[in-house]
Amino acid sequence: MIRRKYFLLTILVTLALVGCQAQTQTKSTAPQTATIQRGNLTATISAAGTVVAQSQVALMFQASGQVKEIDAKVGDKVKAGQVLAKLDATDLEMAVTKAQIALDTSKVQLQKTKEGPKPADVESAKASLASAQAAYQAALNKYGLSDAQLAVARTDLDKAAATLQRAQLAYNWESNNWLDADPTKSSQKTALDDAQTAYNLAQAAYNQQAAGINDSGLRSAASQVAQAQYQLDNLLNTPTPEDITSAEAQVKQNEASLQQAQVALAKASVIAPFDGTVGDIYAVVGQQVSASTQALALVDFSKLDLAITLAEVDVTKVKEGDQVQIMLDAVQGTVFTGTVTEIDLVGTTTQGVVNYAATVSLDNPTDTIRPGMNASANIILQHRENVLLVPNRAVRSVGTRGKTVTVLYEGQLIDVPVTLGLSGDSQTEVVSGLQEGDAVLINQTTTTARGVPGAGGFGGGAVFIAR
Repeated sequence: MIRRKYFLLTILVTLALVGCQAQTQTKSTAPQTATIQRGNLTATISAAGTVVAQSQVALMFQASGQVKEIDAKVGDKVKAGQVLAKLDATDLEMAVTKAQIALDTSKVQLQKTKEGPKPADVESAKASLASAQAAYQAALNKYGLSDAQLAVARTDLDKAAATLQRAQLAYNWESNNWLDADPTKSSQKTALDDAQTAYNLAQAAYNQQAAGINDSGLRSAASQVAQAQYQLDNLLNTPTPEDITSAEAQVKQNEASLQQAQVALAKASVIAPFDGTVGDIYAVVGQQVSASTQALALVDFSKLDLAITLAEVDVTKVKEGDQVQIMLDAVQGTVFTGTVTEIDLVGTTTQGVVNYAATVSLDNPTDTIRPGMNASANIILQHRENVLLVPNRAVRSVGTRGKTVTVLYEGQLIDVPVTLGLSGDSQTEVVSGLQEGDAVLINQTTTTARGVPGAGGFGGGAVFIAR
């Protein structure tokens, strides 16, 4: 061991001390010391709080009715989307079925409308027209009618019908091939309107001539011809853009009705919004409930937080990401860990004391931890490895000399100035002034003296070590 040289500086006059010694009554105890050693040091801030779940919710019914099923019990672990309770939804289920049928039917009708008339239907309509014309001709022949004006009117009507058919086909082709930004204003639309007008006039003229024939059978045959012609024209001129638009609108309306019925049915079930554990059940089967009636409580125990408060003198020292040691009152002997995840920027004042709320997320919480438990937390601010440590009780502040520590060396108490670093609850890092193995005083002698104020009981003076 390297030999140390000590230079002693006497501050008090030894003769004065000796003169007063006879009149002094001293009570003393043996000095308590600690040895300077190396170790690890952690600086922490203490806080208290309560365990809370990150995800905890009271699930409610969203519709009125009678409780039909409770599909969970307290303690069950459930998955997001799982049905936990149901109301009697017979009427709602029937409404969904009807809405689905209506939607399917409208989709089929839309497809038929887009496809247009079937060739077989067109041929059937043509055959009906030919049959009506033949019946009409037979009626004319039967009665030997040769009214020239009626024949002319019939010819004009046939020509007008043919012209109308050609105009309709041309307009349909133009509309389907988007040759005009607005088909309703095209030249083909004008031609179609003119042809329709001409056909209407020809039909009126023909009807007027036919009405002059005093024979009900002939008039009936003429009416059958007109009806068959109309049906054929209607088949050949479909679908119109209006027909398709109307069919599409019906499909959309039925889709909205189905969605509305499905939403109403979904409200009759209580569904888990996240993975968790059933914490409590409030409803019972057969109970008549209304919307907003609580059904059960769901808690996610895998993600727990500790809600703590920080004093205003400590809040600036703590930052998000700091590690935390957590001790629960209900779980003795176990230290849990966590991380600071949130610190409020605005504090709350209670009876003049300002505190800031903070949140600590627990790492890997166990089944023993429950929301509502009280806990204490040590927030780790800094950590030092393998540093010289001195007990906090050994450190003193002496005027302008800063920090000093009293070293016990060969029976002498020697004050040594020190430079300190990180401070913990019971120990402080020594940067300079002490060496490993030094014995430092942690419980000084108490002396009651008369005559010489401040007289000590260890050789009368404050002595410094010079290394």
